[in-house]
Amino acid sequence: MPSARIHEAIAKEVNKNIGFDELLLRIGTVAPDSWRNVEAKSGIKDKYLTHFWDFRVKNGQANDYIEFYMKYYNYLSNPFYFGYLIHLIVDQYWKTYIDPKYEMVKDGIKGFKLKNGEFHSDNNWWGYFDSLKMQRKIAKIYELGELPINQNDLANFTCCIDELNLSGLFGPNGTLNYLNKEIMANDEESEIYDIDEVISDIHKTKEHVEKELAKLALLQENNINKIKIAVDIDDTILCTKELEKLYWEKFLLDNPEVDADKEYKCGDMELSIFWSQYREKMAFGEVKPYASAALNELIKQSYVIDLLSARPLDKYTSLKQKLVKYFELKGINYRYINLGFYSKKEFLKEHGYDILIDNDMKYILEAESVGVIPILYGNNPDYKGYQTDNWSQIPKLIGEILEKRFNHEKNYCGIVSNNVK
Repeated sequence: MPSARIHEAIAKEVNKNIGFDELLLRIGTVAPDSWRNVEAKSGIKDKYLTHFWDFRVKNGQANDYIEFYMKYYNYLSNPFYFGYLIHLIVDQYWKTYIDPKYEMVKDGIKGFKLKNGEFHSDNNWWGYFDSLKMQRKIAKIYELGELPINQNDLANFTCCIDELNLSGLFGPNGTLNYLNKEIMANDEESEIYDIDEVISDIHKTKEHVEKELAKLALLQENNINKIKIAVDIDDTILCTKELEKLYWEKFLLDNPEVDADKEYKCGDMELSIFWSQYREKMAFGEVKPYASAALNELIKQSYVIDLLSARPLDKYTSLKQKLVKYFELKGINYRYINLGFYSKKEFLKEHGYDILIDNDMKYILEAESVGVIPILYGNNPDYKGYQTDNWSQIPKLIGEILEKRFNHEKNYCGIVSNNVK
């Protein structure tokens, strides 16, 4: 994979035709690898999250920069986000086309081909430390000066990337400070990397990035006219409350000092202990009857199906990876899973969803307030909108919603046309 300095150099090359704030762009393009410097108990520490791995891909590089683009396209005028996207595109390109030039296998051992033609085995340090020698040259050639290590030093910095833990980027133990130290190191000659060849690869990668950016913009443009359906996970697709009830009863049996008749609230010690013990076990309830078949039917009709959950990413171990594998096992198909976002209401609005399927009246009402048509998965006699507690009825309800909207738009266009005449 390309090193940090190569990421920065490629971002600078791409930026020549754009003119973003170079400092924020450079910080953005090294940010995905800052997962390494996240302390174990400070929250999210998963490379697969920061790099948007798609675990449905069984062979080859799993970075899904299309997923990043489709989730954060509204923020790409921010150079930090733009640099982040460049990192994901570059990683995939180098993994596929550039890294193999320097790698070789001898007697079943994977290692590196030296510039003199000799072979050196990979002891998980050789390529890394030799790469640092090459990075120092790149830093000088591309004038990659020191980076501010504190977030407060960046007046225009904003970041709401759910998959990124900023504690690994900033501070004395963060990636930015590490890079500053490496800039000042003594210059040495790499035994693997020819600097002229690396610079040539940087230019080739820059051209590839620009082509991919054009494809992504076209993809988003084509996506605008598709019907987009957001589907909640907990108690809509998965039977979550049933598991919560089951484990709460077990918790009471194991902890007789806990008052079973008390109504506990968020923040209560007993409830905190309960969730710390059983959160992971309650994450994978059974799939609701007919949910898989209904989603497949909607996908066959070319609707975009995205799954949403506000589960906090920093409280689960590899949550997205486990959900992807679990849904694959259970036959649940979709486009993307979006987890941990700060506001479901704002997410629905920003991404132009047409329909929300959810079991929670709070989100049903929020969806209505931003022009998204909700379907309540449940049975609430006080609610006058679309609702059902049977997944087999969902495709029919969506058909009714879209037919009604089509007729409304048709009538509206007719009225406008007559008024114009």
